[in-house]
Amino acid sequence: MARFAHIISAIDAHTAGEPTRVVLSGLPLIPGITMAEKKRYMMEHLDHFRTLLMHEPRGHNDMFGVIITPPTTDQAQYGLLFMDHGGYVDMCGHGTMSAITVLLETGMVTMAEPETTVVFDTPAGRIKGHARIENKQLVEVSLTNVPSFLYVRDLELDLPDVGKITVDVSFGGNFFAVVRARDLGVAVQVDQVSRLIELGMRVKSAVNEKLSVRHPTKEHIASVELTEIYEKPEPSRPFSRSVVIFGRGQLDRCPCGTGTSATMAALFGRGELPLGVEFINESIIGTRFTGKLLSETRVGDFAAVNPLVAGRAYITGIQQFVVDPDDPLMYGFVLGR
Repeated sequence: MARFAHIISAIDAHTAGEPTRVVLSGLPLIPGITMAEKKRYMMEHLDHFRTLLMHEPRGHNDMFGVIITPPTTDQAQYGLLFMDHGGYVDMCGHGTMSAITVLLETGMVTMAEPETTVVFDTPAGRIKGHARIENKQLVEVSLTNVPSFLYVRDLELDLPDVGKITVDVSFGGNFFAVVRARDLGVAVQVDQVSRLIELGMRVKSAVNEKLSVRHPTKEHIASVELTEIYEKPEPSRPFSRSVVIFGRGQLDRCPCGTGTSATMAALFGRGELPLGVEFINESIIGTRFTGKLLSETRVGDFAAVNPLVAGRAYITGIQQFVVDPDDPLMYGFVLGR
């Protein structure tokens, strides 16, 4: 055992089908007074640990990870950093649900009926997680997300081979380009995955080329990182259906917690979703999150809402990753995108 350069303990989970590798120990100290500073330090000095855990041979092109850290404020119990195959995001709903599940199911946080609350610091702000407990069993996880808001309505884009479309740019913990599937000439279906990834990446690139975004109170959040392609509820299907494309072409298997928040905020801003009304969001594989807008607030000059998103996560494995100093691929490799 002494020959290994690193031994990293993690627990793998999935939230509505989307994987999460929850890192518990084995990384060097990540300094920073705020979670945004910790994220920046990780990006600039410790990114090889992200590639080690997210890339092959330990990960894959659609892997996602959460690093549990000490909190940076007195109001939180833990800090969370979010990473994926391509880089980092400021907030992740499904990752937070997995982190809550891991903390409770492993006994790191004691379960208390009927609800156990865990508060997290993240680069996007403070998140309150709620675990519903029945008969000493975890049955649902929800989170009160950061204030979310419609940033730009009906931004016009001209995509080759698609034509002119409009997208909403909305914040739900990250900045999203929110676009209707029918406007792109696609459906949120498994047999259209390649086209959805292609279009999602093109939309994200086009939005960032045309529009400069910056969160009014968190200056480090200054780009559109994800595209949410969605189908609005219909009489025969009283729920939304969506897929999120992010990173270097990752496709979210779950309905995406921050994407659900961004979509609800966009619909609220358009006058299409009132406060307190249940919003059901179905993923491309048929799993669901439920959400609702709890109240109105303001973020800088923007009218905003406080969203709640609920789902379920499950532990899939207990991992101990080792790094052999003689391994030429110790920090992983990328094949394809």
